Amino acid sequence: MKFSVQAVIPENQIDKNQSYFDLKMSPGQIQDLKVNLYNDTDKDVTINIISHAATTNQNGVVEYNTQNNKKDDTLKIAFQDIAKTEEEVTVGAKSKKQILVHLVMPKDSYDGVVLGGLYFTEKITEDNTKNANNGQVINRYAYVIGVKLTETETKVSPELKLNEVKASQINYRNFVTANIQNYKPAIIKDLSIDGKIFKKGDSKVLYSDKRQSLKMAPNSNFDYAISLRDKPFKPGKYTFKGTAKSDVKQWNFEKDFEIKGEAAKSFNKKSVYIKKDFTWMYYLLIGLLLISLLVTIFVLLKKLSSLKDSLEE
Repeated sequence: MKFSVQAVIPENQIDKNQSYFDLKMSPGQIQDLKVNLYNDTDKDVTINIISHAATTNQNGVVEYNTQNNKKDDTLKIAFQDIAKTEEEVTVGAKSKKQILVHLVMPKDSYDGVVLGGLYFTEKITEDNTKNANNGQVINRYAYVIGVKLTETETKVSPELKLNEVKASQINYRNFVTANIQNYKPAIIKDLSIDGKIFKKGDSKVLYSDKRQSLKMAPNSNFDYAISLRDKPFKPGKYTFKGTAKSDVKQWNFEKDFEIKGEAAKSFNKKSVYIKKDFTWMYYLLIGLLLISLLVTIFVLLKKLSSLKDSLEE
């Protein structure tokens, strides 16, 4: 490891046993969080730092480094808007450096939690780029320190809703994705989701997926994906039915969606994993063999007929 990081836990830490920031805050409070950066190597290390709101990725895992993700439309307090720090820090060889994260809470009180993180990565240098261009694998070290901010004692329960369901593609494989949103400022732990795809009006399950031990960040959404198992999309109207369960609540979802012909054709063409149906080739080959056999029989019969006529003469 080229560097390591450590949160300096302040007095307003709620759970003293945690290595991340779990802080009791007040409206309008201003506080500088401290983080120690350690470099145990013989060379200087430059570290990039990003503060970002927690999001939920497509695997049902809470992330803190998705800077380019679109902010959820229900997120009122984004961590990156209230936490500012240096974007780049150089730590000398065999030394330690402390950085400050300037935290400014909104003036209005809020219930629930603000969840974010501080993401630390080694800066890509010119030497790294040259090595990558030469085919060498470059290992970049990264650390995350989570930050959980709470003001009131009011318990907020998570709430889920189903948004858009559509045909999609992940890594050139066909999927149906159902966007599931946690629209409350509460963390969901140990979430299980059972999803099924039906032809609209039919009770036969076409495709299904069941996943457990998922987590969702407050005010976040993710695309729950059901694989077509390397089969092509077929145009038509379909229904998604799903059940989501946490340790405190269950949600039932149902939504109709349509796969248009052009979309199905486009996805199927781009998929490199679809098992092609060559049945028609077998039928064609059998047909050609039958025709060849019939032609051969016809020619032989004609020759026999001619030979018979010659003998009779």
